[in-house]
Amino acid sequence: MSAEEPLTPAETRAADLLADLRAVDPPSTELVRSVTRTVRWQRPIRRALVSVGNAAGSIAGGLLFLVRRRP
Repeated sequence: MSAEEPLTPAETRAADLLADLRAVDPPSTELVRSVTRTVRWQRPIRRALVSVGNAAGSIAGGLLFLVRRRP
């Protein structure tokens, strides 16, 4: 799209809506702190949940093996 071509009505509407979003700039330091806090508490919880899921899957697999072996 060259600079000489006029915008379509849809493009004009999108440009207007995006201009409103560009006008509000969130403070970056607050965003970084928020993301860092969230990641810090999620990492240990994720490890614990993955371990519990692996253990449950192993137990279920063992039980399924036992049930299938019985005629």
